[in-house]
Amino acid sequence: MSISETTTSEVDVLIIGAGPAGLMLGCWLARTGVKTRIIEQRDRKITCGHADGVQCRTIEVFQSFGFAERFAKEANELCETVFYNPNENGLLVPTERIPDTEPDISRFRHGVLNQGRIEDFLIDCMAEHGLKVERSVAAREFRFNDDDLEATHPVEVTVAHLVPAEPDEVVYAAMAKRTVSRMERIKARYVVGCDGARSWTRKQLGYKLEGDSANIFWGVIDARPITDLPDIRVKVVLHSAESGSLLVVPRERNIVRFYVQLGKLEVGQKLDPSMQTLEAVIASARKIMAPYTLECPVVEWWSVYEIGQRLCRDVSFKNRVFLAGDAFHTHSPKAGQGMNFSMMDSYNLGWKLAACIKGTMDPKILETYASERVEAVSRLLDFDRDLAHLFSGKPAVAERAGVSMKEFQALWMRMAKWTSGTGIEYGPSMLVAEGSEAKKALAGNILIGSHFESRVVLRYADAKGVHFADSLVSDGRWRLICFAGDMRDPTQFQRLERLCADLTSLPTSPIKRYTPPNADINSFIQLLTLTSSPRKALLYTSFPELTRPFVSVDGHHYPTYDQLFSDEPSYLDGGGGAYAWYGVDPSGPGCVVLVRPDQHVVDVMSFEECVQTLGRFFDAIMVQEST
Repeated sequence: MSISETTTSEVDVLIIGAGPAGLMLGCWLARTGVKTRIIEQRDRKITCGHADGVQCRTIEVFQSFGFAERFAKEANELCETVFYNPNENGLLVPTERIPDTEPDISRFRHGVLNQGRIEDFLIDCMAEHGLKVERSVAAREFRFNDDDLEATHPVEVTVAHLVPAEPDEVVYAAMAKRTVSRMERIKARYVVGCDGARSWTRKQLGYKLEGDSANIFWGVIDARPITDLPDIRVKVVLHSAESGSLLVVPRERNIVRFYVQLGKLEVGQKLDPSMQTLEAVIASARKIMAPYTLECPVVEWWSVYEIGQRLCRDVSFKNRVFLAGDAFHTHSPKAGQGMNFSMMDSYNLGWKLAACIKGTMDPKILETYASERVEAVSRLLDFDRDLAHLFSGKPAVAERAGVSMKEFQALWMRMAKWTSGTGIEYGPSMLVAEGSEAKKALAGNILIGSHFESRVVLRYADAKGVHFADSLVSDGRWRLICFAGDMRDPTQFQRLERLCADLTSLPTSPIKRYTPPNADINSFIQLLTLTSSPRKALLYTSFPELTRPFVSVDGHHYPTYDQLFSDEPSYLDGGGGAYAWYGVDPSGPGCVVLVRPDQHVVDVMSFEECVQTLGRFFDAIMVQEST
């Protein structure tokens, strides 16, 4: 079919690839009303195997999209990790037990669930806002309109609509064998390549994944095992004296995932095909686990892979084409980071794209996607490289030199918070302020650049204990979190009144300046207020209206009841002590914390400097239009 016969369409964002990275981006863009298409060359989604570990921070993001409960209902929550190492006689024994999730770092815990089900949740979330995956659509040609740098839709991708495979054909049947039903040229404002390690998008840009291969091969099996290993329903990190290493991850429905070391080869040497069979992988697992026994009568999925760490440092092209997920970085799966980092790439990018497309924020903010995510991924690859080395090496036993199991366990425990996703911090940029001792004095435990952590607080309107961060819904809005202090102190109450008045009246206030005409007061920035005084100290209706604003519904203005909280225990749901947790003096002057739409902390400010500081920050990144 010639190009003249190709139909043409326009879209704000074209997402290429409908794995976890692409679907997470689709959720963001659909929820924020951006005209989006997401295409996938495969004609059906995966149903088993692939990634399975979901870290705490990722589940927090699921909560912000409204489907964390669905995940929790089906997933297997991991509570303990046990290390099995050889004793002085070379026999495997449990040597250390630790919590799988470091206590008190999140309101959620590490869980495991089939990647296919994670994709189902994301697909349903998109569908609620009118976005569906277009399957059997393969990208074929790429063109960027360099002639008109101001073009509204400068990226052109020609795609082939393929005839779907027959139901009994393999999901990964070669695309080249599929019949093309029609061609289409899609003109997009932005394109995001979420199309895997062999990314078509990355190749069109001339970018490459760079890094090393360790030439170490592992097998992975999802099975319903029969074994006398006593810890089969907790995570097991097992190093045998001579036969290699094994990672056991108990999953949903009594399925267990085994990561099985197969061998280390010389550079350029190929793995023997006889080792790349299910039987060979199971045989290796049995050898490593001995004297414990293993039978796998039911195997749902298996694969063989090579360890390597690779990164594409060029993740954007002229701030119009971006890479996310495996198109951007690849690494070994044993740290449980692949699917999580892929989704967090898109979570970082999605709100920024939406704001630029809507014309509210300057496109220069898109530069922070590369600076923030490349730094985070680089640290991941360093950790993964160290972990792979310690995991794959032979342990030191008796007089034999080898990998120190104490060193291995220390690395595992030292990186626990970071691998949970809750330890990721973005450095200073146009979207993250510099820290200072003065800011730490206001809120000693709130880390600028990190995500805003959650504690149970008491909602004023109904006395219900709720998690504070549950208010940080992923809808594209910024949040001002006001630690208002003790409302029994008349001076402190007057300071809160003054702050609210300035935020709604001063021309320098971003709430005043950047809230669209005729829009609700918190459509751009939502104020969440936490007092240190008891709820009974002041009636709900006595607070400034900005802390309990009215919203428009069907032409009527109704009061809100979900933005004002007290730091005291609830009757039934716990709570109390949030001020201490965040490092804010409950009897002090209070402070205001600015939080991005992706829940990362931008800045900590005093009441008096709040409006001026916010004004400078937003004036530097917003499209300068007076409202």
